[in-house]
Amino acid sequence: MYITYCRNQKTVDLEDQTNYRLSVTGGDYRPTWLVRVSDWEKVPGTEAVNGYHTISYCWEQSGEVVKNETNEEYSLVDNGKHCIVENFEPFKDSILQWEEFRKALSEIQEADKNAGERKLRKKIINPIKKGITKMKMKLHHKEEHQEDKQKNEEERDKEDASEVVSDSHEEYMMDFKDHVLFCVPQSETTRIRYVTYDELLQQVCKDFQVEYVWYDKVCIDQKDNKAKSKEIKQMHRIYHNACYTIAMIPEAALNDPKDFEHNVFATGHRAHDMLLTYVWESCWFKRSWTLEEVMMARRILIVGANTNMFKHSLHTTDIPATNDFISSNLIDFGGRTKQNKGSVNQALAYAHFRTSTKPHDMIYALKNTFYYMFDDMETSYSTHIKNAFNDFYRHIVTNDLSILCFGSSLRLDGVVRLKSTMDSYNLPSWTGVSGSHASNRVSTTLHPQLKYHIDDTMWMHVTTKHYWKISIEPYDHGCYTFPKISREEVVFHAQEMDRINKNRCREDYINDLTSANKNDILLEWLVNLNAVTNCNMTHYHQPQGGLFTQIRPLTLTEDCEECIILPILLKLHTAVLAQVDENVSNFIIQRHDKDYCLPVVRECTRGTGRYRAIGVYYIGEGNKISEQPTFQWNHYIGRDDICTEDPKEILNILFEDDAHDVLKEFIIE
Repeated sequence: MYITYCRNQKTVDLEDQTNYRLSVTGGDYRPTWLVRVSDWEKVPGTEAVNGYHTISYCWEQSGEVVKNETNEEYSLVDNGKHCIVENFEPFKDSILQWEEFRKALSEIQEADKNAGERKLRKKIINPIKKGITKMKMKLHHKEEHQEDKQKNEEERDKEDASEVVSDSHEEYMMDFKDHVLFCVPQSETTRIRYVTYDELLQQVCKDFQVEYVWYDKVCIDQKDNKAKSKEIKQMHRIYHNACYTIAMIPEAALNDPKDFEHNVFATGHRAHDMLLTYVWESCWFKRSWTLEEVMMARRILIVGANTNMFKHSLHTTDIPATNDFISSNLIDFGGRTKQNKGSVNQALAYAHFRTSTKPHDMIYALKNTFYYMFDDMETSYSTHIKNAFNDFYRHIVTNDLSILCFGSSLRLDGVVRLKSTMDSYNLPSWTGVSGSHASNRVSTTLHPQLKYHIDDTMWMHVTTKHYWKISIEPYDHGCYTFPKISREEVVFHAQEMDRINKNRCREDYINDLTSANKNDILLEWLVNLNAVTNCNMTHYHQPQGGLFTQIRPLTLTEDCEECIILPILLKLHTAVLAQVDENVSNFIIQRHDKDYCLPVVRECTRGTGRYRAIGVYYIGEGNKISEQPTFQWNHYIGRDDICTEDPKEILNILFEDDAHDVLKEFIIE
C-alpha cells in the first residue's frame, strides 16, 4: 500500500503542544546506528548528542508487498507512489478512500438520470474526477489537461451527465486502489509530489524538526542475522530512550471542521475522538511489533494523512493528558516506577489481538516488553512455534499470575468485541486467549497454603485446601441468555451505563442500594465490572440466604452453572483522575483505587480432576470511594466492620470458613 502525507496538517491536540514537544528529552542510551535526517544518511548513534527519535509504522503500508512463491517469504517493492501534498488546505482539499469513492461513483452511475443527479455530478463528482485525471497525468509524467473553454450552463450540464454515465470510474481510479487514502486538490496552489517511503519519512521528520531518527529498515542490517538478533533484543532500550516515537497512521484523516466544535467528555472534542478511533482501527495498531514500540515509548507523535496529535503517559508525568487507551494504558509502560510497574495482563489485553508476518514476532515483541523475565530464554525463528509459545507462557505464569485476570470478550448480545489471533496455537485455558484481559495494572497474592506449577504438557497444577464451590446464574441481559438480547436492548443498556457513569463523575451515586431491586443492583455491578476489567458481566452469584446487596458479578468465557473460585487475590489498581481545567478535557492521576477479583475454573468432565480457567469473580472495592457498603469486598461476607487492605488478610478472611480437610489438586488445562 501507498500512503499520503499532507504537510499543512491540522492537529487535534486540545492545547498547543509544539513547545513541549520540542523541549522533551530522552535517555542516555544510543542505538548502534541512526539516520541523520538532513541527508538521510546512516551514521553512528553517538553522533546524536542531543537525543534521537524513533519511527513506528506498518510495514505493509510502505510499498507493495510481494510473496515469493518458492519460499513463501514476503518482500516489499516501493515504486515511488507515496504522496506528499504541498500547500494542503484543510477542509478544502479532499482526502478520499478509494473503495468508498468507487462505491459512491457506482451508486451515482446506477441512479436515475434526473436534473438533481446532473447537478450532483457537475458540482461534486466531475471536479473530483478531473482532479484525479490531473494527478494521474503527473504520476505518468504526462502534460496537464488544458482548461476547457467556457460553455453555457445547459451544454455543460448535458456534457457532465453523459460523461459520468459513459466513462468508467475504474479508469480514473485504478492507480489509486493501492493507496490507503489519496488527496484530490480543490485549490489552485495545492501540489502533489510522488516519492518513496524513505523520502516521505524524511519530509515528516523535517516538518517536525527531528534531526536524528532510528528507522529499522536502515538501522538494522536485515541480511546479517546475528546483528539483527542483537538489535532486536535492544528494541525496548531503543524506543524507551528516544525523545518520542513518530507513529505513522495513514488511515487517519479529518474532513469536517465541525468535528472540532463538538465536545466529547474525557477526550475533548469529536476530532480528537475520531483520531483515536482511526488509531484503534488502523493497520499499525494491529501489528505485534508496534505494540512493543508504543509501550516502550516515553511519548508518541501520531501522524495521519492530514492531522496529528502528541501523546504522553498519565502515569509517568505530572503534565495533564487526555483520558484514552494510549495515555492511560500504553505509553511509557516500561518507564513506570516499581510501585506502578506494569503487569503482564495489561500487555496481553492488546497482544492477543495483534498480527505479525511471522508468529515468532509476537514473542519477540513481548519478550522485549518484559525483558526482565526472559534472561534465560532464547528464541529464534528456527524454533518450532508451538515450543516457542509454550516456553514464553511458562515464563510469564511463573513470574506473574496476573495472566489469570481475564474475562469474556463478548458484548451483551453475544457478538465478539475483539477476535483473538491466537486460536490456532492450541494454548492452555489459563493463558486467557479465549477471552480478554483486564487493562488495569494487577498485583497478585496467593493464599499461603496454595502451591502451583506448570508441567511438561503445559497444564497448571494448583493444590489448595481453600476454595469455593458455588452455583451461579447467567445475567438476564448477558451474552449467555437465550434468546439473545436485541440490538435495541444493547443500546438501552449502553445508555444506562453511560448515565450511571456520568452521575458517578458528578459523585451522584444512588443513595441507598439496600432498598434497590435486583435488576438495579445488577446494572450497577455491570458498570463496575466493565470499568475495572473492561469486560462485561456474564453471570452473577448470590450467596445462599444472602441479600441482594451481597450479589457479586462474574465475567466468564464459558457458560456454566457451577464453578470453583481459587484463593488467588487479583488486586486491580484503577486510576482515579482529576480534571485540571474545567474548560479542557485534560487530566492527572489523583490516586489509585483498589478492586479485588478471584480466578474462576470449571471442571471439564465431572470426576476427571481436570479444569479450565474461564474468567474472574469480582469481590468488590478495597477502599470506600463510593461510600456504598454494597460495593465493598467485606460486604459480601457480611463483615462491614472489617477495615483492611492487606491482601493476605483479605484472602484469609474470605476463605477462613472454606478450609477443606484434604488438599485438592486442580489440573487446569
